[in-house]
Amino acid sequence: MEGRHAVAAAVNVRVDGAPAEATLDGGELRWRRAGTERALSLEDEVLGVEARGKGIVVRAFVASGAAKARSCVGVAGAGGRGTRRRRKDFVFEMADGEGPAAAAAWAEELRARLDSFGRPKRLFVFVNPFGGKKCGTKIYETEIRPLFEAANVSITMQETQYQGHAREVASSLDLAEYDGIVCVSGDGVLVEVVNGILQRSDWEEAIKMPIGVVPAGTGNGMAKSLLHAARETYSVGNAVFAIIRANGIMNVAVMMQFSDGYMDAVIVRDCPKADLLSLLMKMSNGSYVKSPYVTYLKVKFIH
Repeated sequence: MEGRHAVAAAVNVRVDGAPAEATLDGGELRWRRAGTERALSLEDEVLGVEARGKGIVVRAFVASGAAKARSCVGVAGAGGRGTRRRRKDFVFEMADGEGPAAAAAWAEELRARLDSFGRPKRLFVFVNPFGGKKCGTKIYETEIRPLFEAANVSITMQETQYQGHAREVASSLDLAEYDGIVCVSGDGVLVEVVNGILQRSDWEEAIKMPIGVVPAGTGNGMAKSLLHAARETYSVGNAVFAIIRANGIMNVAVMMQFSDGYMDAVIVRDCPKADLLSLLMKMSNGSYVKSPYVTYLKVKFIH
């Protein structure tokens, strides 16, 4: 905690008006009140934190049960475990004797722990307003942007205006300004973005840029694959949260997956750009492992 004010191991607070004791225990924020204990996983449930007067607001995205709800992209929860998430703010007001300085110190410590997870801070977001049921912009404004804002992620949004637009933008985008690219679309805009990156003179470095996909089109195979790899149910909100946590993005230059204690290592040898793109599009069904450019290994570890 060098450079930051130390926070108490435990502090008396009020949660929803009731007295409680809050503690930071490893990667969890815990509080006890009226004989019960609750906890929030900083990595798996917390979006962001805000100091507000003598209190702190913890912005979370928590499981809300197995109910299913329809949206522009179909049934949330379909094809997964049926668990959906919902936004919820938890307000911790410092008890008497603790003022704004204590709240600010706790908020600073919580933000530092969130930052230690390597989450993206700046994202370039493509939104396809024409794909699927033509509600990409609505999905962005009502479901995607609020989550990114709650997580303090800076967004540059670009609506695609015509076929090939995303490819043109990606081919000249200053990638040094961003931690990743997000496609709010079906798989089509993703293909354009990768094509644009492969057209760059610096493509061998540019292809390392993390790319995330939020389903908002007709074909959403890549979004489903990324959510499955992140062990999340298929939904818009879960896709955004997976990107915020940096485990719902793919690195085109490194194709590796984990399962059942083993690591599925996929080694891709040098190959033409067209073949690399073809491999990318086959990732959703696993057929890329049949390529002569690919060697597939199941290993315990890598030296």
